[in-house]
Amino acid sequence: MEKKTKLALLLSLLSPFFGEVVSGSTPPLEIINPLSFLFLWAFYGGGILLIREAWIRWRRGYLRLMLLGIVYGIIEEGLAVKSFFDPNWMDLGVLATYGRIFETNVVWAVWLSIFHAVFSISIPILLLEIFYPDFKEKSLLAKRGLKITLTAFISALIIAFFLLNPYSPPLLHYSLTFLLTLFLILGIKRIRKDLSIEGEFVQRHPMLYGTFFTISLFILYLIMPNTKIPFVIPLLLGPAITVHLYGQMENLNTKQLLALVLGILGPFILFYDIVLEFNGILGMSIVGIGTFLILFRKYLELKQGVKRG
Repeated sequence: MEKKTKLALLLSLLSPFFGEVVSGSTPPLEIINPLSFLFLWAFYGGGILLIREAWIRWRRGYLRLMLLGIVYGIIEEGLAVKSFFDPNWMDLGVLATYGRIFETNVVWAVWLSIFHAVFSISIPILLLEIFYPDFKEKSLLAKRGLKITLTAFISALIIAFFLLNPYSPPLLHYSLTFLLTLFLILGIKRIRKDLSIEGEFVQRHPMLYGTFFTISLFILYLIMPNTKIPFVIPLLLGPAITVHLYGQMENLNTKQLLALVLGILGPFILFYDIVLEFNGILGMSIVGIGTFLILFRKYLELKQGVKRG
């Protein structure tokens, strides 16, 4: 098997791992179910491979990566499972009412779009580049691989639409979401200038900044909806801090970028996953601690390499 094929398979597994397992959405004992695994692999794996191919072929850039990740979130949550619109979607909680306007779960839509952009798409792609820098600028899929990946992704999308959630969204809302997706894809391809925001604190403390980012998301979308704070606050602040996050990436070296990723993942892998284990979801502490040890070992290797250099 060619190295590119191996890396494509690895990337296709990293997306559902971070997007579903590490986040606690699909526990380890559930994802090993053959049907669950195949569906998530086709959806997440197919999606991230297609996005990375577009990202590489459209001249990279972190603004483009962020927007492509958001497109994935819209496709999964808006077009496939329709959680953007369904008031009874199983994961909504208080967001079924907090920020629901015009028959749309607006705050939920923003939160999940950010989540998928960061955790399901960007982190796996960044980690692949950090661990395999020789393939940083290289496409992983040839024409045949693209066809297979696209077929798998569309098949998973259709299954999700018809079988995963029987809810029928308002036709106008769904049509506008579809058009928004097309508009974003066409616009992303034409981006000429990348996003760059210089921050001395971020360059000096990328891990701490990443931790602050994730904790901020927790506050905005998990805590604030349980208060009387107007929903417009998380609606605006979430995208703002996400843009700031991606604006920092252009100015970080490989070690700093890995530190940033570790910081972003930290509240999940060193806290949330362990809490889930104590609440009876078996295997989550192994997932969290194991992920941390693998990434931290690579971070130490990069740190020692910088010192020797």
